[in-house]
Amino acid sequence: MGVDPSRFQMFYGPEGRMTLVDRALEAVMRGAISLGLRFPSFAVVASMVKPTRKLMRPSDKVFTIDDHVGITGSGYISDLYRVVDHMRVEAQRHRLLFDAPMDVGSIVDSVSSYFHGYTLYPVRPQGVAVIIAGVDKLGVQLYQVDPSGTAFNGDAFAVGMNSDKALEIIENEYRPDMKLEEAVKMVVS
Repeated sequence: MGVDPSRFQMFYGPEGRMTLVDRALEAVMRGAISLGLRFPSFAVVASMVKPTRKLMRPSDKVFTIDDHVGITGSGYISDLYRVVDHMRVEAQRHRLLFDAPMDVGSIVDSVSSYFHGYTLYPVRPQGVAVIIAGVDKLGVQLYQVDPSGTAFNGDAFAVGMNSDKALEIIENEYRPDMKLEEAVKMVVS
């Protein structure tokens, strides 16, 4: 008595890939670009905001989670708002329970688990990838979490439309000794 593979067609593709996660990654790549850079004494996160209509006000895409953590992302903006709300609640819960801020790695683990939970069942994953910057006892940290829940730690990340080109430019111009003004200028150019 085997498992009927036709029961999981919407969940797994013929190659064994999770089709819903692939579609969420496509949504991320269609979104406006978001960037994050880490330096020894600070981090920068930025996001391009593109209004869909001339008379619409653009939505915010850079958020504060707690006094020491910020986030931006690319993909479905409503999913980004849900992730931000989830992270804020987790950070507040930790602060209330332990009377201390949640370390950056634990916040990233929480987001990663939140995203991964959507891959366990045939439901739509969060169509957003996030870049998280923060500082704690380990210093300045920068992470990227994709819709599958996979988290990456590094010095520079870009998600969204034209992110590959942006990363090429960053790789050529990035210097660990950059000043804040130089980093901001590089990100907005």
